[in-house]
Amino acid sequence: MRRIQFFEFEDQHWLPASIRNGITDFLQFSVEYGDLYKGFANRLSKALDRSGDTQIIDLCSGAGGPMKSLLKHIPDVNSGRIKVHLTDYYPNLPALSELARTVPICFTYSKDAISALDVPSSMAGFRTLFSSFHHFNERDATRILQDAVAKKRGIAIAELTQRHALLLVYMFFTPFLVLFASPFQKPFRWSRLFWTYVLPVIPLVVAFDGFVSCLRTYTPEELMKMVHGIAGYEDYEWQAGVEWIGVLPIGVTYLIGLPRKAT
Repeated sequence: MRRIQFFEFEDQHWLPASIRNGITDFLQFSVEYGDLYKGFANRLSKALDRSGDTQIIDLCSGAGGPMKSLLKHIPDVNSGRIKVHLTDYYPNLPALSELARTVPICFTYSKDAISALDVPSSMAGFRTLFSSFHHFNERDATRILQDAVAKKRGIAIAELTQRHALLLVYMFFTPFLVLFASPFQKPFRWSRLFWTYVLPVIPLVVAFDGFVSCLRTYTPEELMKMVHGIAGYEDYEWQAGVEWIGVLPIGVTYLIGLPRKAT
């Protein structure tokens, strides 16, 4: 199945924050409730240990991504030895604030917009992107990798979406999941209930964006092709693949890069 570069509503600057936050609230809830990145946690933990970093800079965090559910699988983060700093170009501030409040030993966040294309040098740490790399076209995706290499930062990319027929079919059912899950998501927002039940924009956008996300997701082979197009890639050790989820024919597509001096 060929990759396409199509638009997602969540990426558009004109999308009202109340709708965008409602979308990322659901994505956060589904990832955390299903513990969908559990299988990837061990691989990430090993990369963090080898990097020697004591802070994760999570890019494109949305409402916090899988970080809270990963805590119990990564002892160094759970103990507070490794801190997690959450960032986004359109930060979901109420959700990030709630996460930092409930788990202050681990989490801090940026209130300002942070671009994954040019992370401030002052943000030192191991970079992660969960369920977000597919938002970038090949040129910008390569820039993200190049920026990490130029600043000698370890990086891990993980995606739950794939160009797989099973996932495409699943996306047609996501509006019903949104309708069911909305009252249980935190923090509580009247706006989320309005855009879910009165005008069901959030359920429809989640389905549309999810369908497109599957078609935009890079394969391990495409990720490695990108790697070979950046300057200094040979100074890193790279691994790419799929961490399968149980017996399902789908899983977490990942790319991890570490400076060779850290290996």
